[in-house]
Amino acid sequence: MNRLLVFAFLTLTIAACTPDEKELCGNWQAVAFYENGRSTLVSLDSVRLSLTPDHRYQFKTMGFYSESGSWKVSSSYLILKDTTIEPNNERMMKVLFQSADSLKIRMDKNGAEQALFFGKIK
Repeated sequence: MNRLLVFAFLTLTIAACTPDEKELCGNWQAVAFYENGRSTLVSLDSVRLSLTPDHRYQFKTMGFYSESGSWKVSSSYLILKDTTIEPNNERMMKVLFQSADSLKIRMDKNGAEQALFFGKIK
């Protein structure tokens, strides 16, 4: 009985850490941005992430910055491979939370821990 409970717990823990690729697909709008644990007031109106079922992505942010390429999931990470530049840049983001309409990711940029919250665009 104890082994069954441990197995069930480990299965649920692993499943909870692995992003659901089907739910990741869609268009996401940034709604909050944190750096080093503090809310940062920046305009997020143009910050969007689009993930397609054929594992293509497009990311747009403030100003004219845009990148696109392929995406994949590995363990609890969303990995984006930007193919708009040479050599291709690969970015790993830890998925901290995911639901059908919410996504929270953590990134590290120049030693700063950043968290970005997205809401799914219907």
